[in-house]
Amino acid sequence: MALAALFNIPGTEEELNEWSFAHMAHHLDLINFIYNNSQIALPVFVLDPFNPRDPDSVEAWSYLHQIMHQNQNALLGINGFDLTSVDWQDQNQVAAWIQLNAIEHVQAANITGVA
Repeated sequence: MALAALFNIPGTEEELNEWSFAHMAHHLDLINFIYNNSQIALPVFVLDPFNPRDPDSVEAWSYLHQIMHQNQNALLGINGFDLTSVDWQDQNQVAAWIQLNAIEHVQAANITGVA
């Protein structure tokens, strides 16, 4: 999946769906790389589809997503960000969060070669 897609700031539901799919695909690619190269099986949580308009869903998604980042970051030596705090109804916060999340994905891609 194209890593550049993780920098796209979704403005429509279709763009959110595309971002969500690309995001989950990159997580899966990283998890597979880690397993194939270290035999460490990281837990996989379903992050796609993502509905930012459902507060209960957002809270669970944010928590599980953070766990996935913390797990991969610990193995790859990445100092990550707190990705749990974002108001998905505030476009400025979403744009900043997208950048932070994508930065961690790029760091992981640079270390693993998984783009």
